[in-house]
Formats: sequence, structure tokens, C-alpha cells
Amino acid sequence: MQHRRAAFKRGLGCEAGHVGPGGINGQGLVLASPLPRRARGFNVPALRVLLAPEGRVKTLWTQLRLMVLRGRLAMAPAHAASRLRSGELLHDVGRAHEAWGELSRAVELAPSDARAHFALGTALATLGCLPEARVSFARARRLEPGNPDYAFALGNIYFECQDIDLAVRAYESAIHLRPDHARAYFNLGHAFKEKGLLQQAATAFRRALAVEPRFFKARFMLAYVYALMDLNSEAIEQYRLTIAASPTYVKAYYNLGNCYLKRGQTAQALEAYLAILELEPQHPRAHFAIGQAFARRGQLADALHSFQQALALKNDFPECHLAYARALEAVGKVRSALHHYRVYVNDPSAEEHRDEVKAHIALLSQALPRPTTQEVRAVQAGEPRSLGEAVIKH
Repeated sequence: MQHRRAAFKRGLGCEAGHVGPGGINGQGLVLASPLPRRARGFNVPALRVLLAPEGRVKTLWTQLRLMVLRGRLAMAPAHAASRLRSGELLHDVGRAHEAWGELSRAVELAPSDARAHFALGTALATLGCLPEARVSFARARRLEPGNPDYAFALGNIYFECQDIDLAVRAYESAIHLRPDHARAYFNLGHAFKEKGLLQQAATAFRRALAVEPRFFKARFMLAYVYALMDLNSEAIEQYRLTIAASPTYVKAYYNLGNCYLKRGQTAQALEAYLAILELEPQHPRAHFAIGQAFARRGQLADALHSFQQALALKNDFPECHLAYARALEAVGKVRSALHHYRVYVNDPSAEEHRDEVKAHIALLSQALPRPTTQEVRAVQAGEPRSLGEAVIKH
């Protein structure tokens, strides 16, 4: 069964599109402990703790505890608490399917145990069974309505199922139960943003920061919402504070550059985009953005070079093909520009300017002179000066 998942991703426009929130533990929802963390959804890569020495020790200790629990369950298979703990530990080491079996049995043995229902919901969510996870989290909440973690987890699953109104109510319940619940404020901000309630979203992110001032992802989202509200100066301030708190946060540099570009401050925009390349030299969108900034400054040769670098790294990049085509046309390479305009309109994801670009292609094609025999031979011979050099004669 397929379920809609909240990816929180937004495309980038040809001019100054912002990088949207990217999912759980990126800039999307933050999950409650003991829910596992992953870039999207509730999943967690198996045995990630093995990557660090202390993680190896933790995993070995967990395996030892599982062995002890198995011995205990061999003697007392109906011991609900042991089933529950075994399931939780199996989930902790990435063995979600085995955990589901243990936790299902634990719920059968102790149907009034809220913790067992909550743990089962966590395992089901990890396996992608969102409707079933939703039922388990709701049962845990009914059995223990005063637990803010259960309300928070239920809000997360509602959000994943795109029931945003229910998610808002669940997050508000978690905050009522724990007024200093920064993550609940953060996720509430996401829910309001999804509903288009940007003022309420900004308030929620500010409250998350009031509780946890070093919560730089909340600050990033506050800046993001300010940008959506066209509060460019406020967005720039919050992006700069985000970078001060997390100097390697690439998305903050990108969006900061876009804010500067929107204001026509191309030097500051270039500084932000170039900082990305110091962190990730092969970042195609950074090269694209640098090309946009150079084009705004009239430095078309530099812009063309940046667009070429972006397309070399990511050819399925319709916005870049469009920007490259415009720059090629501006320097008189109309035939090459037509090629990239056509690449843009033939890309299924390129919808924003498709009709406009199609009309422009028709206009350019009509105005373009027929190639001379010399030009055709140059193309066939593979000479550098080819049809791409032809200029429209007005």
C-alpha cells in the first residue's frame, strides 16, 4: 500500500528560488525520542551506531541484553515486560521487522500498557505502515493522555498522513502538557506553513527559539518563512544568525544568497554562493546560482562558465538549461540557445515557463537565417566555429 509522505521539498525557480525544508532531521519535522531519526519518514539505517567506537560498544551491550532477554523469554514466554523491552532493543539496532513481532506480542499480553502501544507504533512507522502506526499511537495517547511524547508522536504521524489539522491539535496538546517542548513548537510551525498560515508559523518558530536559542534549524525555518512573507531584511538577518550557529549549513548559505540576489546585492549573493563551494565544490545548484548572479552583473562569460559547470554536474536541471539558453542568446549564440530552450520545454518537470519558452522558440526559429554552406561544413568537420555562432539579423 502506498501512502503520501510529507517530503517538505520545494523546487527552485529560475531566479531566486529558496531551498525548502528537506525532511525529518534536515529542516522538516523533528521526531520525538525514542522514535528513530532519518532524513525522511521514521526509518533509521540499520546499525548506524557501528560507525563510531562508542557506537560499537553500545551495540555490543544491546546484543548482550537481547541475549539475556531471550533466555528470560524462553523460560517465561508470556512475560509482557520482557517482550516489550526485547522489541524496543531490536528496534534500536535496526531490526524493525523482528521488533514488530515482539511488540505485537507484548501488546497482546498487556493491552492496557501505553508504552507497548507506543513502541509498536514506532516499529510500524519504521516499516512504513502509517495507518497501523497511527492506530497504535492513538491508543497509547488514550491510555496515557498526560504524556507529551505520545501527543507529539501522534502529531508526527498525522503530518506524515497529511492530516495537518489533526497534527496541529496534537502538537498543541504536546505543548500544553510540556510548555518548553521546543520540538513541538518547531513541528507546529511546519504544520502552519503547510496550511499557508505564515504568521502563525513564524510565531511557532520564534517560540521554539525562545525555549532553545541554539536550535539553528528553527532559526533557518524562521528565515525561510520570512522570505515567503517577503520580509527580506528579516530573512537575511535570520539566515546570517543560522550560519553563525552552524557554519557548514549549506542550505542557509544558498537561501541567504537568494535573498541578496532578490535585493540586487549581487556581490553579497556571490559571497554566499561561493562559500558553498568551499564546503561542497561539486554542488550543482551553487554553480547555477553563481551563474545567475554573474548574469545579473552583466558578466555573461562568467555566467556561461558557471552554467556549464552546473550542467556538467547535473544535466537534468531544467532551470539551468533555461538560464544557460538565455545567456547564450544574449551573447548571440542563438542556435545553441535554441537547443537548451528545447531541452527545457521537453523536461516534464519544467512547467512554470513552458508556454512562454515555446513561443520564444517559435519566434527565434522564424528570425534565424538559414545556415550557409560554409557553416554546415564547419559543423560536419567539427570545427569550433559552428552553427551555434549564428546571430539573428534584425
